[in-house]
Amino acid sequence: MTDGHDNKKMREADIEFARENRKRIVRFVLGFVCIALSLLVSYRYAAHTRLNDRYLFEAAKDTAWVLDIIGQAEVEPYAFGKHNPQEMRAAITAWSEGCELAVPEEIAAAPTGPLTAWERWSYRALETRRSPTPRPSGPRVQFILRPGILSRTSILSGKINELQSNHELNLSSRKKQLAPLQKELRELRARQRAMRVQKENTEKDTTLSFSFILVPECGAIEIMAIFLAAVISFPTLWRKRLIGLIVGTPIMYGVNIFRLTVLAVIGAMDQSRGRIWFSFAHEYVWQVIYIVFVVAVWLLWVEYIVKGRRT
Repeated sequence: MTDGHDNKKMREADIEFARENRKRIVRFVLGFVCIALSLLVSYRYAAHTRLNDRYLFEAAKDTAWVLDIIGQAEVEPYAFGKHNPQEMRAAITAWSEGCELAVPEEIAAAPTGPLTAWERWSYRALETRRSPTPRPSGPRVQFILRPGILSRTSILSGKINELQSNHELNLSSRKKQLAPLQKELRELRARQRAMRVQKENTEKDTTLSFSFILVPECGAIEIMAIFLAAVISFPTLWRKRLIGLIVGTPIMYGVNIFRLTVLAVIGAMDQSRGRIWFSFAHEYVWQVIYIVFVVAVWLLWVEYIVKGRRT
């Protein structure tokens, strides 16, 4: 009788444990879905804020720093577009304060020195938001894996634009510094035209370069949000959740910088029409790798932090 009674108690305990386990699983899934959706929706509204502008800029700057080890990289190069430092600085201040336009007095009082990369990106971000037709925008990164005529032309154009916009230098000094750069640029463009016209060229452009824009979707915020939701919703102590967030979030950020670096190198090496290999790596390969990586980091956190297992 005792054995039967004990077996019945064990079965009831097993049933109760299974019931509680199912409840924990349901609570985890519901919590994960609610937290993840809340974070993702919130980011959709936060994507057009100055805080996110700064985050994307720092991510672009870190990516450019890594790429600069491999080749040459620059964030928001001067080669793209003309710049008027006083007008742009005054506009940034006015737009940030909610004004429509900067008044002439504010433009005249703005500094005249060359714009920083952050200022160039800030102006473009704020200008894009005010456009009647919003479009994806992000800090631009220019990467040169192997220099050539095209890359030299781009670098010279940037230097010329920067000098022309530097009103701290007097006119004679600017002209003196611009003259050799403009001469070299004309020669390079003449060589480019000759290469396009001639059927059999004795000279080939060796440039391997790639420029990309770091849009919000490439900032890995969504991936971090999913990881954060999975950690917070998992039933464990808050101390262990905090360890998961402190360790896991920087890892996600670092992996995204590595992803952007690899994609930039692939983009520079891919000379196919339409950059087929880059598109495939960007849209398929790295999407899968990133998802697998997030799951792997989360599982490691569960095994070694939550459960406290040792290797």
